[in-house]
Amino acid sequence: MLTRDLLRARRSGGECRTRPTAHGRLERPWDRRVTSTASSPLVLHGRLGQRARLRSGELLLESGREVRRVPVAAIDRVEVRGRGGRRLAVVLTGPENGVPETYLLTSRSRIAVERFATVLSEALPVRDAAEPQVPGPRRVTVERRERRTRPGWRRILAVEPGTAVAAAFCLVMVALLVTGSWAGALCWLFVPLLGGAGVSLTSLGWKTARDGWVLVTRGITVDGRRKNSGSIDHGDTDALYVYLFTDTDGAPRAYRGSNGGRDEEEITYDPRDPGVSQLRRRTVAQLVAGLALLLVLVLPLLAGGVVLGLLAFADLFGFGFWSLGEF
Repeated sequence: MLTRDLLRARRSGGECRTRPTAHGRLERPWDRRVTSTASSPLVLHGRLGQRARLRSGELLLESGREVRRVPVAAIDRVEVRGRGGRRLAVVLTGPENGVPETYLLTSRSRIAVERFATVLSEALPVRDAAEPQVPGPRRVTVERRERRTRPGWRRILAVEPGTAVAAAFCLVMVALLVTGSWAGALCWLFVPLLGGAGVSLTSLGWKTARDGWVLVTRGITVDGRRKNSGSIDHGDTDALYVYLFTDTDGAPRAYRGSNGGRDEEEITYDPRDPGVSQLRRRTVAQLVAGLALLLVLVLPLLAGGVVLGLLAFADLFGFGFWSLGEF
Protein backbone atom coordinates (compact mmCIF):
# COMPACT_ATOMS: atom_id res chain seq x y z
CA MET A 1 0.00 0.00 0.00
CA LEU A 2 2.81 2.42 0.88
CA THR A 3 4.73 1.57 -2.31
CA ARG A 4 1.64 2.33 -4.40
CA ASP A 5 1.28 5.71 -2.69
CA LEU A 6 4.94 6.55 -3.32
CA LEU A 7 4.68 5.64 -7.00
CA ARG A 8 1.56 7.75 -7.36
CA ALA A 9 3.30 10.69 -5.70
CA ARG A 10 6.37 10.40 -7.95
CA ARG A 11 4.25 10.26 -11.11
CA SER A 12 2.36 13.40 -10.09
CA GLY A 13 5.59 15.22 -9.23
CA GLY A 14 4.66 15.72 -5.59
CA GLU A 15 5.08 14.03 -2.30
CA CYS A 16 2.97 11.33 -0.80
CA ARG A 17 0.81 12.96 1.86
CA THR A 18 -0.05 10.08 4.14
CA ARG A 19 -0.13 9.86 7.88
CA PRO A 20 -0.36 7.01 10.37
CA THR A 21 -3.65 6.63 12.20
CA ALA A 22 -4.21 5.52 15.78
CA HIS A 23 -4.31 1.90 14.58
CA GLY A 24 -1.04 2.14 12.64
CA ARG A 25 -2.76 2.21 9.21
CA LEU A 26 -1.68 4.82 6.69
CA GLU A 27 -4.45 7.26 5.92
CA ARG A 28 -4.59 9.12 2.61
CA PRO A 29 -6.35 12.44 1.98
CA TRP A 30 -9.14 10.84 -0.05
CA ASP A 31 -9.87 8.48 2.84
CA ARG A 32 -11.08 11.43 4.90
CA ARG A 33 -14.61 12.52 4.27
CA VAL A 34 -14.89 16.16 3.26
CA THR A 35 -17.56 17.96 5.21
CA SER A 36 -18.67 21.59 5.16
CA THR A 37 -21.02 23.70 7.19
CA ALA A 38 -21.10 26.67 4.84
CA SER A 39 -24.35 28.62 4.82
CA SER A 40 -25.54 31.81 3.20
CA PRO A 41 -28.69 33.91 3.53
CA LEU A 42 -28.79 34.37 -0.26
CA VAL A 43 -31.77 32.92 -2.12
CA LEU A 44 -31.52 32.71 -5.91
CA HIS A 45 -34.89 32.70 -7.66
CA GLY A 46 -35.30 31.16 -11.08
CA ARG A 47 -38.06 30.45 -13.54
CA LEU A 48 -41.20 28.48 -12.68
CA GLY A 49 -40.68 28.92 -8.95
CA GLN A 50 -37.16 27.47 -8.82
CA ARG A 51 -34.99 28.44 -5.85
CA ALA A 52 -31.41 27.80 -4.81
CA ARG A 53 -30.11 28.07 -1.25
CA LEU A 54 -26.87 27.18 0.55
CA ARG A 55 -27.62 25.68 3.95
CA SER A 56 -25.24 23.76 6.23
CA GLY A 57 -22.90 22.62 3.48
CA GLU A 58 -25.68 21.63 1.08
CA LEU A 59 -27.02 23.27 -2.04
CA LEU A 60 -30.82 23.12 -1.93
CA LEU A 61 -32.47 23.20 -5.34
CA GLU A 62 -36.22 23.64 -5.00
CA SER A 63 -38.52 23.08 -7.94
CA GLY A 64 -42.22 22.66 -7.31
CA ARG A 65 -42.75 19.87 -4.80
CA GLU A 66 -39.22 18.51 -5.26
CA VAL A 67 -36.13 19.48 -3.26
CA ARG A 68 -32.66 18.27 -4.28
CA ARG A 69 -29.96 18.28 -1.63
CA VAL A 70 -26.53 18.53 -3.22
CA PRO A 71 -23.57 18.40 -0.82
CA VAL A 72 -20.83 20.85 -1.73
CA ALA A 73 -18.42 17.88 -1.78
CA ALA A 74 -20.37 16.56 -4.78
CA ILE A 75 -19.89 19.79 -6.77
CA ASP A 76 -16.90 20.01 -9.09
CA ARG A 77 -17.27 23.61 -10.21
CA VAL A 78 -19.74 26.47 -10.51
CA GLU A 79 -20.13 28.45 -13.72
CA VAL A 80 -22.10 31.44 -14.95
CA ARG A 81 -23.47 30.85 -18.43
CA GLY A 82 -26.06 32.15 -20.82
CA ARG A 83 -26.61 35.45 -22.54
CA GLY A 84 -26.02 38.23 -20.07
CA GLY A 85 -24.69 35.86 -17.39
CA ARG A 86 -28.12 35.03 -15.96
CA ARG A 87 -27.78 31.25 -15.84
CA LEU A 88 -26.17 29.40 -12.94
CA ALA A 89 -24.55 26.08 -13.83
CA VAL A 90 -23.62 23.63 -11.07
CA VAL A 91 -21.42 20.86 -12.42
CA LEU A 92 -21.20 17.72 -10.29
CA THR A 93 -18.16 15.53 -9.89
CA GLY A 94 -18.01 12.49 -12.13
CA PRO A 95 -15.76 10.01 -13.91
CA GLU A 96 -12.93 11.34 -16.07
CA ASN A 97 -14.29 9.97 -19.35
CA GLY A 98 -17.98 10.50 -18.56
CA VAL A 99 -20.19 13.53 -19.01
CA PRO A 100 -20.77 15.17 -15.62
CA GLU A 101 -24.29 15.97 -14.56
CA THR A 102 -25.14 19.66 -14.50
CA TYR A 103 -27.96 21.57 -12.79
CA LEU A 104 -29.07 24.82 -14.44
CA LEU A 105 -31.03 27.70 -12.97
CA THR A 106 -31.89 30.83 -14.96
CA SER A 107 -32.59 34.02 -13.05
CA ARG A 108 -33.65 37.51 -14.07
CA SER A 109 -30.86 39.19 -12.13
CA ARG A 110 -27.31 38.88 -13.41
CA ILE A 111 -25.91 40.33 -10.18
CA ALA A 112 -27.81 37.78 -8.08
CA VAL A 113 -26.41 34.93 -10.18
CA GLU A 114 -22.85 36.24 -9.88
CA ARG A 115 -23.12 36.74 -6.12
CA PHE A 116 -24.59 33.28 -5.56
CA ALA A 117 -21.96 31.66 -7.82
CA THR A 118 -19.19 33.40 -5.87
CA VAL A 119 -20.55 32.29 -2.50
CA LEU A 120 -21.05 28.72 -3.70
CA SER A 121 -17.58 28.55 -5.26
CA GLU A 122 -15.97 29.69 -2.02
CA ALA A 123 -17.80 26.91 -0.15
CA LEU A 124 -16.37 24.15 -2.38
CA PRO A 125 -13.73 21.97 -0.69
CA VAL A 126 -10.12 21.91 -1.85
CA ARG A 127 -9.38 18.57 -3.49
CA ASP A 128 -6.11 16.75 -4.04
CA ALA A 129 -5.04 16.29 -7.64
CA ALA A 130 -4.70 12.52 -7.20
CA GLU A 131 -7.88 12.19 -5.17
CA PRO A 132 -10.37 9.82 -6.80
CA GLN A 133 -13.70 11.59 -7.29
CA VAL A 134 -16.88 9.91 -6.25
CA PRO A 135 -19.66 10.55 -8.79
CA GLY A 136 -21.68 13.49 -7.55
CA PRO A 137 -25.13 12.11 -8.47
CA ARG A 138 -24.65 9.35 -5.91
CA ARG A 139 -24.52 11.92 -3.13
CA VAL A 140 -27.58 13.86 -4.25
CA THR A 141 -30.81 13.15 -2.39
CA VAL A 142 -34.27 14.09 -3.57
CA GLU A 143 -37.14 14.95 -1.22
CA ARG A 144 -40.73 15.37 -2.23
CA ARG A 145 -43.05 17.69 -0.37
CA GLU A 146 -46.61 16.77 0.43
CA ARG A 147 -49.13 18.09 -2.01
CA ARG A 148 -51.43 20.75 -0.67
CA THR A 149 -54.94 19.48 -1.01
CA ARG A 150 -57.99 21.64 -1.22
CA PRO A 151 -59.97 21.79 2.02
CA GLY A 152 -62.80 19.29 2.10
CA TRP A 153 -66.05 19.49 3.97
CA ARG A 154 -64.47 18.23 7.17
CA ARG A 155 -61.82 20.94 7.13
CA ILE A 156 -64.38 23.57 6.21
CA LEU A 157 -66.60 22.56 9.11
CA ALA A 158 -63.64 22.49 11.52
CA VAL A 159 -63.66 26.27 11.93
CA GLU A 160 -62.18 28.32 14.72
CA PRO A 161 -64.26 28.70 17.91
CA GLY A 162 -64.47 32.46 17.43
CA THR A 163 -65.80 32.04 13.90
CA ALA A 164 -68.39 29.52 15.06
CA VAL A 165 -69.58 31.84 17.85
CA ALA A 166 -69.87 34.78 15.46
CA ALA A 167 -71.83 32.68 12.97
CA ALA A 168 -74.20 31.46 15.70
CA PHE A 169 -74.76 35.02 16.90
CA CYS A 170 -75.62 36.19 13.39
CA LEU A 171 -78.03 33.30 12.80
CA VAL A 172 -79.90 33.97 16.05
CA MET A 173 -80.07 37.70 15.30
CA VAL A 174 -81.48 37.01 11.83
CA ALA A 175 -84.09 34.68 13.33
CA LEU A 176 -85.11 37.33 15.88
CA LEU A 177 -85.49 40.00 13.20
CA VAL A 178 -87.40 37.74 10.82
CA THR A 179 -89.89 36.69 13.50
CA GLY A 180 -90.34 40.28 14.68
CA SER A 181 -88.90 39.64 18.14
CA TRP A 182 -87.64 43.19 18.56
CA ALA A 183 -87.20 43.00 22.32
CA GLY A 184 -85.29 39.76 22.01
CA ALA A 185 -83.10 41.27 19.30
CA LEU A 186 -82.31 44.20 21.60
CA CYS A 187 -81.31 41.81 24.39
CA TRP A 188 -79.33 39.61 22.02
CA LEU A 189 -77.38 42.64 20.82
CA PHE A 190 -75.86 43.13 24.29
CA VAL A 191 -75.00 39.45 24.82
CA PRO A 192 -71.61 39.54 23.03
CA LEU A 193 -70.73 42.83 24.74
CA LEU A 194 -71.25 41.47 28.23
CA GLY A 195 -70.15 37.92 27.51
CA GLY A 196 -67.06 38.97 25.54
CA ALA A 197 -65.93 41.35 28.26
CA GLY A 198 -66.48 38.67 30.90
CA VAL A 199 -64.54 36.04 28.99
CA SER A 200 -61.67 38.45 28.31
CA LEU A 201 -61.36 39.38 31.97
CA THR A 202 -61.64 35.76 33.12
CA SER A 203 -58.12 34.82 32.05
CA LEU A 204 -56.66 37.95 33.65
CA GLY A 205 -58.50 37.47 36.92
CA TRP A 206 -57.79 33.74 37.05
CA LYS A 207 -54.05 34.16 36.43
CA THR A 208 -53.78 36.94 39.02
CA ALA A 209 -55.65 34.95 41.66
CA ARG A 210 -53.87 31.69 40.87
CA ASP A 211 -50.38 33.22 41.01
CA GLY A 212 -51.25 34.99 44.25
CA TRP A 213 -52.54 31.76 45.80
CA VAL A 214 -49.44 29.83 44.71
CA LEU A 215 -47.09 32.45 46.13
CA VAL A 216 -48.97 32.60 49.44
CA THR A 217 -49.18 28.83 49.92
CA ARG A 218 -45.87 27.48 48.59
CA GLY A 219 -43.76 30.51 47.71
CA ILE A 220 -40.13 30.88 48.78
CA THR A 221 -38.89 34.29 49.90
CA VAL A 222 -35.40 35.59 49.16
CA ASP A 223 -33.70 38.99 49.21
CA GLY A 224 -33.65 40.98 45.98
CA ARG A 225 -31.76 44.11 44.96
CA ARG A 226 -33.14 46.68 42.57
CA LYS A 227 -31.28 46.92 39.27
CA ASN A 228 -32.87 49.99 37.71
CA SER A 229 -36.15 51.19 36.30
CA GLY A 230 -37.77 49.64 33.27
CA SER A 231 -37.54 52.87 31.34
CA ILE A 232 -33.75 52.61 31.50
CA ASP A 233 -33.33 48.85 31.22
CA HIS A 234 -33.73 47.77 27.58
CA GLY A 235 -36.57 45.35 27.05
CA ASP A 236 -38.40 46.22 30.28
CA THR A 237 -40.50 49.11 29.03
CA ASP A 238 -43.63 47.61 30.61
CA ALA A 239 -42.01 47.27 34.03
CA LEU A 240 -41.30 50.15 36.39
CA TYR A 241 -38.91 48.19 38.59
CA VAL A 242 -36.46 45.34 38.07
CA TYR A 243 -35.18 43.35 41.05
CA LEU A 244 -32.46 40.72 40.75
CA PHE A 245 -32.43 37.71 43.07
CA THR A 246 -30.98 34.22 43.28
CA ASP A 247 -33.17 31.16 43.81
CA THR A 248 -32.34 28.28 46.12
CA ASP A 249 -30.62 26.42 43.25
CA GLY A 250 -28.20 29.30 42.72
CA ALA A 251 -29.72 30.42 39.42
CA PRO A 252 -30.02 34.19 38.84
CA ARG A 253 -33.60 35.43 38.49
CA ALA A 254 -35.32 38.76 37.96
CA TYR A 255 -38.62 40.22 39.08
CA ARG A 256 -40.15 42.82 36.78
CA GLY A 257 -43.25 44.72 37.78
CA SER A 258 -44.87 47.97 38.75
CA ASN A 259 -44.47 47.33 42.47
CA GLY A 260 -41.31 48.39 44.24
CA GLY A 261 -39.20 51.48 44.81
CA ARG A 262 -36.84 50.42 47.55
CA ASP A 263 -33.26 49.41 46.90
CA GLU A 264 -33.82 46.04 48.59
CA GLU A 265 -37.02 44.01 48.68
CA GLU A 266 -38.05 40.52 49.73
CA ILE A 267 -39.06 38.57 46.63
CA THR A 268 -41.39 35.57 46.83
CA TYR A 269 -41.25 33.14 43.91
CA ASP A 270 -42.77 29.80 42.98
CA PRO A 271 -40.12 27.04 43.27
CA ARG A 272 -41.89 25.02 40.56
CA ASP A 273 -42.03 28.00 38.20
CA PRO A 274 -39.48 30.67 39.21
CA GLY A 275 -40.87 32.97 36.54
CA VAL A 276 -43.86 33.58 38.85
CA SER A 277 -42.62 36.07 41.43
CA GLN A 278 -43.88 39.05 43.41
CA LEU A 279 -42.83 41.30 46.25
CA ARG A 280 -43.57 39.49 49.48
CA ARG A 281 -45.58 42.40 50.84
CA ARG A 282 -47.79 42.30 47.72
CA THR A 283 -48.59 38.57 47.49
CA VAL A 284 -51.78 38.74 49.60
CA ALA A 285 -52.90 41.88 47.76
CA GLN A 286 -52.41 40.08 44.44
CA LEU A 287 -54.59 37.19 45.61
CA VAL A 288 -57.32 39.55 46.82
CA ALA A 289 -57.20 41.59 43.61
CA GLY A 290 -57.61 38.48 41.49
CA LEU A 291 -60.57 37.23 43.51
CA ALA A 292 -62.18 40.67 43.45
CA LEU A 293 -61.82 40.87 39.70
CA LEU A 294 -63.49 37.48 39.29
CA LEU A 295 -66.34 38.13 41.74
CA VAL A 296 -67.04 41.81 41.16
CA LEU A 297 -66.57 42.12 37.39
CA VAL A 298 -66.31 38.75 35.66
CA LEU A 299 -69.19 36.98 37.38
CA PRO A 300 -71.75 39.81 36.89
CA LEU A 301 -70.76 40.26 33.26
CA LEU A 302 -71.13 36.57 32.46
CA ALA A 303 -74.38 36.32 34.44
CA GLY A 304 -75.78 39.36 32.65
CA GLY A 305 -74.90 37.90 29.28
CA VAL A 306 -76.59 34.59 30.15
CA VAL A 307 -79.75 36.32 31.41
CA LEU A 308 -80.06 38.49 28.32
CA GLY A 309 -79.50 35.45 26.12
CA LEU A 310 -82.27 33.53 27.88
CA LEU A 311 -84.64 36.49 27.52
CA ALA A 312 -83.85 36.72 23.82
CA PHE A 313 -84.61 33.01 23.28
CA ALA A 314 -87.80 33.34 25.35
CA ASP A 315 -89.00 36.11 23.08
CA LEU A 316 -87.95 34.16 19.98
CA PHE A 317 -89.90 31.04 20.89
CA GLY A 318 -92.87 33.03 22.30
CA PHE A 319 -92.80 31.80 25.85
CA GLY A 320 -94.74 34.94 26.86
CA PHE A 321 -92.43 36.05 29.63
CA TRP A 322 -92.38 39.63 28.40
CA SER A 323 -92.80 41.64 25.23
CA LEU A 324 -92.01 45.10 23.98
CA GLY A 325 -95.63 46.17 24.28
CA GLU A 326 -95.56 45.91 28.07
CA PHE A 327 -93.26 48.92 28.43
